This record gives sequence, structure tokens and C-alpha cells, in this order.
Amino acid sequence: MHLGVILLAGVMSSYEKFKSKYLQFDDSLEHIIDQYLVWVNDDKYMILGKKKEIDFEYFAVKCSKRGNDVYRKRVSTRFNEVLFGVDDLRFFNRKERGGQKKTRALFVTLTCDTKLCSWEEARNRVSNDFNRFMANVRKGFGGVSCVRVYEASSRGYPHIHCILLFDSFEFNVFRGQRGKFRIKSKSVFERYWHSFIDVQGMDCIGGGLGYLRKYLLKGCDAERADSKGLLTLALTWAFRKRAFSISGKSHRILNELSEEDDLDEDGQGPGSVFVVIGFVSARLVGLEPDVWFKQLDVKWVRKWVFGDTVGYGEEKTKGV
Repeated sequence: MHLGVILLAGVMSSYEKFKSKYLQFDDSLEHIIDQYLVWVNDDKYMILGKKKEIDFEYFAVKCSKRGNDVYRKRVSTRFNEVLFGVDDLRFFNRKERGGQKKTRALFVTLTCDTKLCSWEEARNRVSNDFNRFMANVRKGFGGVSCVRVYEASSRGYPHIHCILLFDSFEFNVFRGQRGKFRIKSKSVFERYWHSFIDVQGMDCIGGGLGYLRKYLLKGCDAERADSKGLLTLALTWAFRKRAFSISGKSHRILNELSEEDDLDEDGQGPGSVFVVIGFVSARLVGLEPDVWFKQLDVKWVRKWVFGDTVGYGEEKTKGV
């Protein structure tokens, strides 16, 4: 069997054991955070091989792990694509007094009542609950796009912050307390959710996405996160939830923006083939945490990755 495949298969087997180890936690939120910090601070590098004329070149690429610097950059970049890719639709002038104001965009926060269930059950059911909520919204108001992020409460319960952009339905809005704009049909949305819900009418899309981005960034940086941000990271890691999701027309916009030119590191375009050799600890590679990409010495790879002096893609000489 191909040596690279053997190595990769072995790593994946270890990864399954790793998941089993870290997800068998007790009921303590503190324990989950401790386990998460052990995991995220253990930097891993992916070893890639690139075929040359008679040999291979080898590279170490830092892996993205929820909450590390690579992950933070990826999440921030993808969400910025949403910010800059979606037109800043403006529905009304919030500074104008009087007159009927309408909007097709709502900023919604969904909470979980602690009396209904434990935080573990709330975490396990939150995706199904939200899907049911969105199905009812579409049934009641027609087509709608959604951008959603999670936030953990201090007791571990999930809160959902989302922007709903309706295809055609318009809501009448009025200025409520603290200058926030409310909708008169909030009670309809309350019937779709089991706990407290907050609904605000948005005057424009850009400002709402910027506000949503603040929630997102609080929960994607383990190094700078406050206590709530760290708990959000640990629980989304433990329950394998995405940092944010996009559905509807916004999802198609993001897909279009995510199409990148197929270029290698030399800008030569298609043709270069990289083979995944396996994954190693940063301690073994000897790289500092701020190094994301580095070409490796062939002799080092042969010794530490393959365990002998034969490079990947080469044949051993008979009798050696």
C-alpha cells in the first residue's frame, strides 16, 4: 500500500480516538473549557508532498483548529466576504421622525429558558429547534435568507443571533425604548419559539451584519476571548457546531465569492499535485506558533515521517 496512505490512515484512526477522549466529558463547564484549551493549544501541522522531476518537496502547513489563529483568519475572511458581498440595502432613515417606516430585515435573538431542560439537552436540540423555527417563518412570511451565529450564556445555554432578510414581506416598524425599532407582529414570531425572543427592525443590512460580526469574533479567538467567548468556543467545539451559517440567497452569494482561482504557490495554475502525508505535532516540526507554512528539509522528513532514509515516492534499492 502507498506509504502516504498508510500514514494518513493511521492519523485518522488516532483522530477518532482523540474525539472519543475529549468528548467523554463530565457535566462541568469548567472541565469542558479545560479540555478544549488542552486541545486548541496543541498545534498540529499537515505534511504535504509535492512531486518534482526526480524527488519530492515537503511542506508543513499549520492546521486550522477552532479558536486558533488560522481558524480566526479563515472565519473572519469568510464573514467579511458576506459583509462586502451583500448590498447594503437601506429600508428607512432612522433619523427621520414621523411617517410610516417599513423593513424587510429583522435582527432576532433566540434564547433558551433554563426551566425547560438542562444545558446539555438544549445544546443537543438547538439545531432542530432552529430549523423548526425557520420552517415556520418561511411558512408564515415566504422566502427569507438567514445569517446565524451562536453565543453561550454564562450557564452554558445556547443563544442564537441572526439576521432575517425577507424576499418580499415588509414589516411595519416603530421606535421603541432606547431608540430601538420594533415590529408590531412580534407575537407571531414568539409562537414559533419556546423561550424568550427579541426582535428588532433593521434600517439597513450593513449595520446589522457588522453587529453580528462582533458576536462572531468574540467566539472564534481563544487567545483573546473573555469568559463568555471562551465558553462559546469550548461548547461549539464539543458539540461540533459551526461558528456561523448562511442560508437562502445569501448562501449563494457566499458561494460565488468563495470561488478562488486555482493557483499554486508559484501562481502557475492547475498542474501541481500535493499529496497529504500526515499530521504531526508542532513540537516535532520545531516551528513557532506564528509560522503557518514552511518548506521542510527532505532528510528530516525521511527520518521523522518515514522512519528511514528513503524519500516519499522513491523505491528502496534491493539489498539495502
